[in-house]
Amino acid sequence: MIETPLQTIEWQNRLLATHGRLRQRAPLVHCLTNQVTVNFVANVLLAAGASPAMTDHPDEVEDLAAAADALLINLGTPSADSVAAMQRASQSASRSGTPWVLDPVGAAALPLRRELSLTLMAHRPAVIRGNASEVMALAENGTRGRGVDTQHDSGDALAAAHQLLAQSDGVAISGRTDRLLGRSTATADAVTVGVHGGSAWQPRVTGTGCTLGALIAAYLAVADTPLDAMICAHAHAAAAAERAELAARGPGSFAVTWLDALDNVDLTDFLADRLTLD
Repeated sequence: MIETPLQTIEWQNRLLATHGRLRQRAPLVHCLTNQVTVNFVANVLLAAGASPAMTDHPDEVEDLAAAADALLINLGTPSADSVAAMQRASQSASRSGTPWVLDPVGAAALPLRRELSLTLMAHRPAVIRGNASEVMALAENGTRGRGVDTQHDSGDALAAAHQLLAQSDGVAISGRTDRLLGRSTATADAVTVGVHGGSAWQPRVTGTGCTLGALIAAYLAVADTPLDAMICAHAHAAAAAERAELAARGPGSFAVTWLDALDNVDLTDFLADRLTLD
């Protein structure tokens, strides 16, 4: 472990202030996302304090991506129209300076998605968010996954994530321990933050991964750095999941209770106890 300003009380206070700004500012997050989970993603953003816009018509996305505070592009259910919308939205975000998140769903399993992800990355996403196999597939041709699932641990993808920092400002790798690679405000050197916690119910509810990308986009609009945005988003989701698990009786009740917890969870203890520097 290395000594960095991330270990200070000042840093924790900055993250808590970032969490508070999300609800104060209610940033507009334009989402081009999985049609299976679009309603859930919108509700999660609302519960967390952001304002979702789910417009995906190719002729509308350029204006909205430029006007929004942040953009999410999720490859969950690509069609000819949605691919065109993704390309136009990422170009518009790049021109206008709108921070955006790329979630390369299935890029390790399906060549079309990998190639589309690489094309979109030319417009430099602020953050790339995926499971270990997806992150490795973007940096290393030949890495395979099983559908949207991963065959690797998040730690396996750290070398690939470092490569992807040439094309983005941060990489978030989901797993049993989420690993977030980015730069702090005080140093140009990349650091890796591990986020420990969450609930075993999360993988049993469709869309919890998609919502992480949306939450990162929301926090990008109010955070000092992409690293802060990734940490706040993952901590927000995991802390709320732990709280929801206490009341849930199964996946269905967990999903509803998680939305409630996202609305009012306190991150103070989580940020103090569940983060590590790798």
